[in-house]
Amino acid sequence: MNMPTKLSADDFLKYVKETKSKSTWKEYAHGIRKFSEWFGKSPDEILAVRASDWKSDDLHVKRKFGREIEKFHKWLIENGYTINSARTLTLGIIQLFRFYEMPVTYLSPEVSKTVPTTKTFVPTVEQLRAMFKCADSTRDKLIISMAKDLGWRIGDFVQIKKSDLPNIDADTPLSYDLISEKEKVIAKSFLSAETVALLREYMVTTENNPNPFLFASNHDGHTDPDTINKMLKDVAQRANVRVPANKRLSFHAFRKRFLTECANLNIDVNTAKILVGKDVEDSMLAYLSEVDHRAAFIKLHERMLLTDRPTLTDKESATEIGSLRNEVSALRRMIGAITMLDPSIAEKARALVATQLQKFGSKIVKLEKPIEQLSAIEALELLAQLVTEPKKELSDEERREYERMLRENGNGN
Repeated sequence: MNMPTKLSADDFLKYVKETKSKSTWKEYAHGIRKFSEWFGKSPDEILAVRASDWKSDDLHVKRKFGREIEKFHKWLIENGYTINSARTLTLGIIQLFRFYEMPVTYLSPEVSKTVPTTKTFVPTVEQLRAMFKCADSTRDKLIISMAKDLGWRIGDFVQIKKSDLPNIDADTPLSYDLISEKEKVIAKSFLSAETVALLREYMVTTENNPNPFLFASNHDGHTDPDTINKMLKDVAQRANVRVPANKRLSFHAFRKRFLTECANLNIDVNTAKILVGKDVEDSMLAYLSEVDHRAAFIKLHERMLLTDRPTLTDKESATEIGSLRNEVSALRRMIGAITMLDPSIAEKARALVATQLQKFGSKIVKLEKPIEQLSAIEALELLAQLVTEPKKELSDEERREYERMLRENGNGN
């Protein structure tokens, strides 16, 4: 590589912005600025010094910046930065030198050291519901509901454009695909009825705004991730959701809650990955169909409803639900008549329920009363649930993979 006449940190950051994620660009820019303040020279002046040292035949001079970076890292730790934060802040200057083919060839292992972190606070579903109720605006409610449905990284979420959205007048759940920014893989996601209802309401307010982004900033771009994280913290405070002192609430919590509930529901780990946009083997993409993804999302959504009941999106939905209620009432009357003719049916149903529960315990259903107190209809309904609900349990390998994904602590936002 021919060394440019003028070495520029801005050129490096421009390259990062065009080729990496926004969070990576933000981390590098912050780290370079911090190192510049500590070293007492501008980033371009630092590059000039590094270029001069790099040409030296004196090995000690050539390695000078390795020692400076180690001192900077130690200074960060001494001034209250965590081990992980100190490592992140040193990456900017290290990558800047590497970009201009002047890599730091030796660094103490301490500089690259990281420790596992549990900083992300993950609200329960009940806490998310409380936050949703305390959100001030349709926009904030939509962000919470949509984030809960998608489980995406915030870098992908904030870049959603109005033109990217599926037809919000179609039947729900709406299929919504995206190529994720970080892993460059497809997320085959869905939007629930309650999210779509909010989307319809919110889109009316954006009709006269030429900004293409769904969550627009006051300028031409999208809302900054920090703004969304601040909103979540404010809403959590109003909802009396207590965040422990050693943890933080951020947008990444939605991804963790999504994957946690997938694990709790024994949803195939590859299906969960596809829903949130994580890499899976190509063979799995062909093996798992749109029907599998939709069924998993519906099962998950039933568990993570933010409102008291599913949102009706149109008159047809209300009519269909009314029709189903009438059918259920008719079936109940029919079962009642049959059990009157043959009282032993109730006894047999309770015995079969007991047998099924011995096989599967409380992993499928939880009893609200003793088996002997179940009515004939209750026993038959429970029996139907026990024999039709999938009995699949996660393998040890799947559980380990879920645990690995849940250890991920976001992308720095």
